[in-house]
Amino acid sequence: MGRASPDDEKHVACIRDGQKADQPRDLLVVDLRPWKAAWANKAGGGGFEGYDRCNLVFGGIDNIHCVRDAWRLMCKAVDNVADGEVGSWMKDVANSSWYDYIGAILNCARKVCVEIVREKCNVMIHCSDGWDRTAQTSSLAMLCMDPHYRTQAGFLQLIQKEWCSFGHKFRTRLALGEAPTSEASPVFVQWLESVYQVVSQNPNIFEFTPAVLIRITSEAMSNRYGTFLTDCERERLQAVRAHTLSLWSVLLSPSEVGTWKNPHYRRSEKPYILIVSQACFNVWEAYWFRFHPRSQRLLAKQAAPSSAQPSLERENSGGYAPEAVSAAAAAPALNPLNPLAPSSSPPPPAAEPSIPAVKEEVSLFAPEEIVAPPKPKVTYFKDDDDDEDVFSKPKK
Repeated sequence: MGRASPDDEKHVACIRDGQKADQPRDLLVVDLRPWKAAWANKAGGGGFEGYDRCNLVFGGIDNIHCVRDAWRLMCKAVDNVADGEVGSWMKDVANSSWYDYIGAILNCARKVCVEIVREKCNVMIHCSDGWDRTAQTSSLAMLCMDPHYRTQAGFLQLIQKEWCSFGHKFRTRLALGEAPTSEASPVFVQWLESVYQVVSQNPNIFEFTPAVLIRITSEAMSNRYGTFLTDCERERLQAVRAHTLSLWSVLLSPSEVGTWKNPHYRRSEKPYILIVSQACFNVWEAYWFRFHPRSQRLLAKQAAPSSAQPSLERENSGGYAPEAVSAAAAAPALNPLNPLAPSSSPPPPAAEPSIPAVKEEVSLFAPEEIVAPPKPKVTYFKDDDDDEDVFSKPKK
């Protein structure tokens, strides 16, 4: 730890020399931590890459404890919203730093996309562990660069590959079936809102709508499917798969796939370069206000026929409420990208020139994940975590 490794140097050299740039270029190494945290980790015996011909950049994405605190402050800001009062919504949202952290994730993903697409060079990203901030950045960059991951099946495969199979600690981070610990943090929810920001910027290049983001957010904490139940793929295969269904097989079933399909989708083979300015961010009201009276009033306005001009609240709703699936399906002529907006909303941007049909890739997901017994013994292992909260009280 903190020392040069010949094997690591050879590995980094292979990554650097595998690029297709016209001119020799230093390998971009994105350390997703804030630089202060990286140096503090180095003082404690850790370190970061300082190899030759490497351009080290710090991403400035804060750790799980900051994310947890920001999420709680956003919940408090929503709770303080009341009709008939001016309130302090804008100040509360700013003080939570929630969108500061999302902006840092989008900015890191943009750096990766620009280096790969424009410079035709490889990029190495890493963090203290690899199952939180690394998954957020890598999956968001892949979503922007690869058109397959912007399809319905491709998006689910992206989550399966970069989150479930890669080893994100769903059980610990979301406190599934147990009391929250100091390692609990809504990192996955934070990434889903980051995806929402990307989809909002250019919705027509995505085959899925924000409806699926709300569905995944709810099911990740419902314990109804085995997709998110454990801390790693090994535990999932050994202890859960034989007794649970996969959420992916349900979402891709004929009865469900149409509920989150974008009818205005136009496949684009071009990589999408993110806009990272906070001025372009939208509050994910479908998530934050889904249990707030404000959400019920918006749904009531949607269901009530009226020839009047749409209200400012309806125009800016920009979300999807999971509780309103049946109501939205029954309401006539609604915009599938925004079920709270009327059919008279502005038309979508002009579609890109038609692109030759691309052969559909074979899905990685089977219709179901039920296999025959035997029933394995459930064994959980405690993994070391560099994000350990040093200020938490020791267990007695």
